[in-house]
Amino acid sequence: MTTIRRFCCNDLLRFTSVNLDHLTETFNMSFYMTYLARWPDYFHVAEGPGNRIMGYSDCVAFIAHVETIRRSRRIAGEETIMGKVEGQGESWHGHVTAVTVAPEYRRQQLAKKLMNLLEEISDKIDKAYFVDLFVRASNTPAIKMYEKLDYVIYRRVLRYYSGEEDGLDMRKALSRDVEKKSIIPLKRPVTPDELEYD
Repeated sequence: MTTIRRFCCNDLLRFTSVNLDHLTETFNMSFYMTYLARWPDYFHVAEGPGNRIMGYSDCVAFIAHVETIRRSRRIAGEETIMGKVEGQGESWHGHVTAVTVAPEYRRQQLAKKLMNLLEEISDKIDKAYFVDLFVRASNTPAIKMYEKLDYVIYRRVLRYYSGEEDGLDMRKALSRDVEKKSIIPLKRPVTPDELEYD
């Protein structure tokens, strides 16, 4: 049985093994601390038997959980998710910085459960218009998973990853975006300099 709970500082010393996947972006400790301090509701971890971290989603590393949800939900598996909320006006949105699941816990729908949690917080608590994320254009399995979760490719970001590989900005409209304007795809690729948010 797995518990989804808020990420805490001690987890920073425990989730490194989940980050070993070559498709997972890793960041320095201060980056994670900033997210944890500024957007604690968007930082969750799925913890399995023996307090083993199974994964995370990050809207940068989604390990945290809204308190009432944390008390009531338990799932099997281990993963983390991290994210944040940003923008203004109709660009107010939840952002998935990272979601990853340890290889031994994949194919148990853990990433889906973490994504659903982040979407719920973005929609119900922060009243965001959409949730977005960036994924490597070569990461076909992740793209297919996000498409199954109703995300669409909004735009291509040229050389987004280390100035080498293109990224796809994928979005899912939330209930506040009744007309689904936030997911109308752009017709041309953009460069990282053209992105509105960090």
